[in-house]
Amino acid sequence: MKTTPPSLIWHLDARKDSLQMLRIILCDDSTRIDFGYQMDLKYDVGWWINIFQETHLISSVTEQKFLLDEYDNIVIAPEKQKYAAKSDWEFFTLYFEPLPKVDQVICMIEAENPDQNNFNFYNIPLNLSDALKLREYRRPYGL
Repeated sequence: MKTTPPSLIWHLDARKDSLQMLRIILCDDSTRIDFGYQMDLKYDVGWWINIFQETHLISSVTEQKFLLDEYDNIVIAPEKQKYAAKSDWEFFTLYFEPLPKVDQVICMIEAENPDQNNFNFYNIPLNLSDALKLREYRRPYGL
Protein backbone atom coordinates (compact mmCIF):
# COMPACT_ATOMS: atom_id res chain seq x y z
CA MET A 1 0.00 0.00 0.00
CA LYS A 2 1.39 3.39 -1.02
CA THR A 3 1.70 5.92 1.77
CA THR A 4 1.23 9.58 0.94
CA PRO A 5 3.56 12.02 2.68
CA PRO A 6 1.60 14.23 5.04
CA SER A 7 0.52 17.68 4.03
CA LEU A 8 1.59 20.45 6.38
CA ILE A 9 -0.61 23.25 7.71
CA TRP A 10 0.25 26.46 9.50
CA HIS A 11 -2.43 28.68 11.08
CA LEU A 12 -1.33 32.30 10.85
CA ASP A 13 -2.40 35.79 11.69
CA ALA A 14 -0.20 37.76 9.33
CA ARG A 15 -1.81 41.08 8.41
CA LYS A 16 -1.48 43.84 5.87
CA ASP A 17 -4.02 46.46 6.85
CA SER A 18 -7.38 44.67 6.82
CA LEU A 19 -6.13 41.66 4.84
CA GLN A 20 -5.29 38.59 6.94
CA MET A 21 -3.24 35.61 5.81
CA LEU A 22 -5.05 32.90 7.76
CA ARG A 23 -3.59 29.55 6.78
CA ILE A 24 -0.95 27.92 4.58
CA ILE A 25 -1.28 24.31 3.46
CA LEU A 26 1.75 22.76 1.84
CA CYS A 27 1.18 19.51 -0.02
CA ASP A 28 2.88 17.64 -2.83
CA ASP A 29 1.01 19.33 -5.69
CA SER A 30 0.48 22.88 -4.41
CA THR A 31 0.90 25.53 -1.77
CA ARG A 32 -2.50 26.83 -0.65
CA ILE A 33 -2.88 30.16 1.14
CA ASP A 34 -6.24 31.18 2.66
CA PHE A 35 -7.09 34.83 3.30
CA GLY A 36 -9.79 36.90 4.94
CA TYR A 37 -10.34 40.53 3.95
CA GLN A 38 -12.72 43.08 5.39
CA MET A 39 -13.28 46.35 3.62
CA ASP A 40 -11.33 49.11 5.32
CA LEU A 41 -13.66 51.63 6.96
CA LYS A 42 -11.96 54.50 5.13
CA TYR A 43 -13.57 53.32 1.86
CA ASP A 44 -17.14 53.77 0.73
CA VAL A 45 -19.53 51.03 -0.29
CA GLY A 46 -18.51 49.83 -3.72
CA TRP A 47 -14.93 49.06 -2.67
CA TRP A 48 -13.38 46.10 -4.47
CA ILE A 49 -10.54 43.61 -4.35
CA ASN A 50 -8.56 41.64 -6.93
CA ILE A 51 -5.16 39.99 -7.28
CA PHE A 52 -2.49 40.26 -9.98
CA GLN A 53 -1.81 37.15 -12.06
CA GLU A 54 1.93 37.78 -11.50
CA THR A 55 1.58 37.09 -7.75
CA HIS A 56 4.20 34.59 -6.61
CA LEU A 57 5.99 33.18 -3.59
CA ILE A 58 9.66 33.49 -2.77
CA SER A 59 11.37 31.11 -0.36
CA SER A 60 14.54 31.62 1.65
CA VAL A 61 15.85 28.21 0.49
CA THR A 62 15.80 28.74 -3.27
CA GLU A 63 15.86 31.51 -5.85
CA GLN A 64 12.90 29.99 -7.71
CA LYS A 65 9.66 31.98 -7.94
CA PHE A 66 6.63 29.83 -7.09
CA LEU A 67 3.92 31.03 -9.44
CA LEU A 68 0.22 31.51 -8.85
CA ASP A 69 -1.59 28.49 -10.35
CA GLU A 70 -5.24 28.91 -9.40
CA TYR A 71 -7.48 31.04 -7.23
CA ASP A 72 -10.87 30.74 -5.60
CA ASN A 73 -13.33 33.52 -4.58
CA ILE A 74 -11.23 36.37 -5.96
CA VAL A 75 -10.77 37.79 -9.45
CA ILE A 76 -7.65 38.58 -11.44
CA ALA A 77 -6.91 42.26 -12.14
CA PRO A 78 -8.14 44.27 -13.94
CA GLU A 79 -11.48 42.67 -12.99
CA LYS A 80 -12.91 43.87 -9.68
CA GLN A 81 -14.81 41.95 -7.02
CA LYS A 82 -17.05 44.45 -5.23
CA TYR A 83 -18.25 44.47 -1.64
CA ALA A 84 -21.96 44.84 -0.92
CA ALA A 85 -21.53 46.53 2.48
CA LYS A 86 -18.83 47.97 4.73
CA SER A 87 -19.22 45.02 7.10
CA ASP A 88 -18.61 42.40 4.38
CA TRP A 89 -15.78 39.91 4.72
CA GLU A 90 -14.32 38.20 1.68
CA PHE A 91 -12.51 34.89 2.05
CA PHE A 92 -10.36 33.70 -0.82
CA THR A 93 -7.70 31.13 -1.60
CA LEU A 94 -4.60 31.30 -3.76
CA TYR A 95 -2.85 28.15 -5.04
CA PHE A 96 0.83 28.29 -5.94
CA GLU A 97 3.39 25.80 -7.18
CA PRO A 98 4.48 23.58 -4.26
CA LEU A 99 7.14 24.92 -1.93
CA PRO A 100 9.81 22.55 -0.60
CA LYS A 101 8.88 20.83 2.67
CA VAL A 102 11.74 22.28 4.72
CA ASP A 103 12.15 25.06 7.29
CA GLN A 104 12.01 28.35 5.40
CA VAL A 105 10.85 31.93 5.40
CA ILE A 106 8.54 32.95 2.57
CA CYS A 107 7.27 36.14 1.00
CA MET A 108 4.17 36.54 -1.12
CA ILE A 109 4.75 39.18 -3.77
CA GLU A 110 1.83 40.64 -5.72
CA ALA A 111 3.91 43.47 -7.16
CA GLU A 112 7.70 43.78 -7.40
CA ASN A 113 7.37 47.57 -6.99
CA PRO A 114 4.37 47.70 -4.65
CA ASP A 115 2.09 50.59 -3.91
CA GLN A 116 -0.28 50.92 -0.95
CA ASN A 117 -2.90 48.69 -2.63
CA ASN A 118 -0.76 45.61 -3.30
CA PHE A 119 -0.96 42.51 -1.15
CA ASN A 120 2.71 41.85 -0.44
CA PHE A 121 3.59 39.82 2.66
CA TYR A 122 7.17 39.52 3.88
CA ASN A 123 9.08 37.16 6.19
CA ILE A 124 6.47 34.53 7.01
CA PRO A 125 8.29 31.72 8.89
CA LEU A 126 7.32 28.15 7.99
CA ASN A 127 9.07 25.93 10.51
CA LEU A 128 8.28 22.24 10.20
CA SER A 129 8.15 21.91 13.99
CA ASP A 130 5.25 24.42 14.07
CA ALA A 131 3.21 22.72 11.34
CA LEU A 132 0.25 20.45 11.89
CA LYS A 133 0.37 17.31 9.80
CA LEU A 134 -2.62 16.35 7.68
CA ARG A 135 -2.88 12.74 6.59
CA GLU A 136 -3.99 13.71 3.17
CA TYR A 137 -5.07 16.92 1.53
CA ARG A 138 -6.43 16.93 -1.97
CA ARG A 139 -6.87 20.02 -4.00
CA PRO A 140 -10.55 20.57 -4.90
CA TYR A 141 -11.46 18.98 -8.21
CA GLY A 142 -10.99 21.30 -11.12
CA LEU A 143 -8.39 23.51 -9.46
